[in-house]
Amino acid sequence: MRESGGVWSLVDRAYLARLRSLQNSDGGWGFYAGCESRIEPTSWALIALQEFSSSSGPDEPLERGLRFLTAAQLPDGSWASAPGQREGCWVTSLASWALLAHPQHSASLLRGLRWLHDDRPRDSGFLWRMAQKLANRQRVSTQSASFSGWSWTPHTASWVEPTCYALIVLHAAAAAPLSNLPKRRRLAEAMLYDRMCPGGGWNCGNPRVYGVAGQPQVGPTVWALIALHDADRHENRESLDWLEGTQDTIVGPESLALAHLGLGLHGRQNSTLAERLQSSQDSDKIPWSVQALAWTALAFSERPKWLNVLSKTSS
Repeated sequence: MRESGGVWSLVDRAYLARLRSLQNSDGGWGFYAGCESRIEPTSWALIALQEFSSSSGPDEPLERGLRFLTAAQLPDGSWASAPGQREGCWVTSLASWALLAHPQHSASLLRGLRWLHDDRPRDSGFLWRMAQKLANRQRVSTQSASFSGWSWTPHTASWVEPTCYALIVLHAAAAAPLSNLPKRRRLAEAMLYDRMCPGGGWNCGNPRVYGVAGQPQVGPTVWALIALHDADRHENRESLDWLEGTQDTIVGPESLALAHLGLGLHGRQNSTLAERLQSSQDSDKIPWSVQALAWTALAFSERPKWLNVLSKTSS
C-alpha cells in the first residue's frame, strides 16, 4: 500500500473494514447500518475504498459497489437520490466523482458530466431574476441574483454544497465535449464568493438575512475551500482561518473528519484534532455514518489521489 504501516493499519482496521461490513447485499450502502442503499453514501464509500485499493487484484466490495452505481444511472445520465425516484439530482456529482478512477465506466461518466453541465437551477433564468428584483428580495437577503450554481432539488435555487460538488467533479471535464463550461464554472465560483459569510466561512447558502450575518458551518466551508482551491484570494484565507479557529468546538465525527480533511489539505494539520477524531470512533455514544467513515479514511490518506481531479483544468 501507499500509506505508511501505522496509518494504513489504522485506516484499514478502523474505517475501511467497517465500510466493507456495512455494504448491502445489492452492492450499495445506506447512510447507516441496516438502511437501504442510496447513491450518496455509496459514492462516498467507493471513493474511500478506491483511495486505498491495491492494484494487485480485484476488490470485490469495490466492484459490487460500482455495479450498483452504474445500474442506478437514469436514461438521461443523472442519478436520483433514492431508489424508485425517476428524476436526477445533485448526487450525480458524487456518482460521477466515484467513477472518475475507472476508465471502464467512461461512457457512464461522460453522461453524468453532460447532465451536470446542462442542469440549471431556477435562479439562473432571466424571468426568475427579474421577479426577484421586482419583489425587492434584497430586503431579506443581500446575495446577488447575477450568479448561479447548482441546486439540491432540480429546478430550484442554487445552494453552496451541491455547487461545490459539481465544481469539483467538473474540474475533470477538460476532455469532455461540453460547451460553455468555463463560463458555467465562473458563474458558480462567483456565486460561492457571493454567498460567503461575513468574516469567512460558508453555510448552506444565506450569508446575511434581514441584516443578520449568517453563521458558517464546517461542511459547506470545507467543500467550498476545496472547490475554490486554485484561487489565491483573501476570502479563502479568511475562511481557512475561521475553520482553524473553530476546530476546538467541533464534536460530531462527520464535522471532525471534514475539519481534519480541510485543514490538512492546506497544511494546517492539528495533532489534537486527529487524536479526537481517532478516539471518537471508539465511542459507542455517537453512531458513525458511512460518510463519516469514508471522510475520515480520506482525511488520513497521506497522498490524496481522490483529489487528483483538482489538478485537471478545463478549457
